[in-house]
Amino acid sequence: MYETSEKYKELILADSTQHLLNIYIDGNKVNPDHIFAFSKTLTLLNNNEFCLGGTPEQSIEFKMHINSLPETYNEISIETGLENEIIPLGKFIIQKPVEKENDYTVKIKAVDYMSKFENTLYDGSNLNYPKTILEVLT
Repeated sequence: MYETSEKYKELILADSTQHLLNIYIDGNKVNPDHIFAFSKTLTLLNNNEFCLGGTPEQSIEFKMHINSLPETYNEISIETGLENEIIPLGKFIIQKPVEKENDYTVKIKAVDYMSKFENTLYDGSNLNYPKTILEVLT
């Protein structure tokens, strides 16, 4: 959980509050004027199973001006919040291919790194524990 100030908690839900949305593609900030739409989805129980300690998988989708898309791209970082208090929303892996909608816009879909744990090809039963999460993922 990310700690926020009391002022942030007062302002964040007010109708008049303008929220910031910063999108970085491989560390390069996208011009906010070039972002046309943005949505985020949380998926829990995508395999109809409940597991204690389960973590929802986040996915994002947004439209942006094609000129802001770099030639190569792998990771997206998202920040949101208020002018003086920015909160990281997460890091996401771009799902390829990026959809070109017309001569001016592209639609980008990305999922967070929790998706890497959804691979059912490997169950980890042959690992010698204790292991870190990074060792298990590798």
